[in-house]
Amino acid sequence: MPDLDHPVRLADLVAQWRPDWLSAGVLVAATVAYVLARRRLRGQRRTWPWPRDAGFALGVLLAGWVTCGFLQARGSQLMWVWMSQILLLLLVVPVVLVTAQPLALARTAYGSGNGMARLLRSRPVRVLGHPALTLLYVPLVTGLLVFGGLGNLTVRSAPAGWALHVVLLGIGAAIALPLLDVDDRRTSLAVGAAVALSTVELLIDAIPGIVLRLETHLEVAAFGLHRPTWSPSWLPDQQTAGAILWTVAELLDLPFLVLAIRQWIRVERREAVRIDAELDRAAIASPDGGGEVTATSRPWWLDDPSLRGRYGRD
Repeated sequence: MPDLDHPVRLADLVAQWRPDWLSAGVLVAATVAYVLARRRLRGQRRTWPWPRDAGFALGVLLAGWVTCGFLQARGSQLMWVWMSQILLLLLVVPVVLVTAQPLALARTAYGSGNGMARLLRSRPVRVLGHPALTLLYVPLVTGLLVFGGLGNLTVRSAPAGWALHVVLLGIGAAIALPLLDVDDRRTSLAVGAAVALSTVELLIDAIPGIVLRLETHLEVAAFGLHRPTWSPSWLPDQQTAGAILWTVAELLDLPFLVLAIRQWIRVERREAVRIDAELDRAAIASPDGGGEVTATSRPWWLDDPSLRGRYGRD
């Protein structure tokens, strides 16, 4: 057990550890699955970008530190540490892991019909990943933890805390996957709607943090009982946690907004290429009576009823 009978020191960031066995098991399973997929690609003599391997390794290491390191060791003592751990698991660690493109790796190694792809195409998962719902995940999760009593349970019970960490990683992945998946099949209209909702989320996410920052009575009882003698009272600790939830959650929302806009641009370009190809085919070929294709030099817009009157004559 780490020595926790002193104020937080800089060295504690690397020296203090407390295992979260459930999260560790999930990370080991994910690493094994990733390595097996990479070995399959190597056996097929297919390449895979090494920066994605580096991103996955970094994500696993970061997840290990957040779930088993300093934040886990001190999270039951100080509310601001606990809140930092929640936000990292919800908004940072999943993004780093998803940059490795695990879905693209599974599709490349096992085909589009692999189990993970089928699961993600299922209706419940698609509903849970809808932008209209992901908009509510951050304020809903933080609100339930801080004001709904779930936080008190997860701080007092180690297994409940472990389960919370895995759930947070899953929710964060549901938010990040549509924004980072290189093979995302959504239309530009759907991605544009997600961008609009992301701007609204910047405002909604601030509400739990503002309320917690201004609150003057204890919200999570576990942080008011048996506090270390060296620690400040629960009120400044809670106010610091509220400030972190307010400011950090807002700052971390900005990269998600940037990712949504970037995905929108990518989808727009893909659709533009597809539409141009279809128009080019229509412009250089027209079926004759025998079903053969013959070349024509007529501009495509002369055959478009909505544009024919503007650019040409009947």
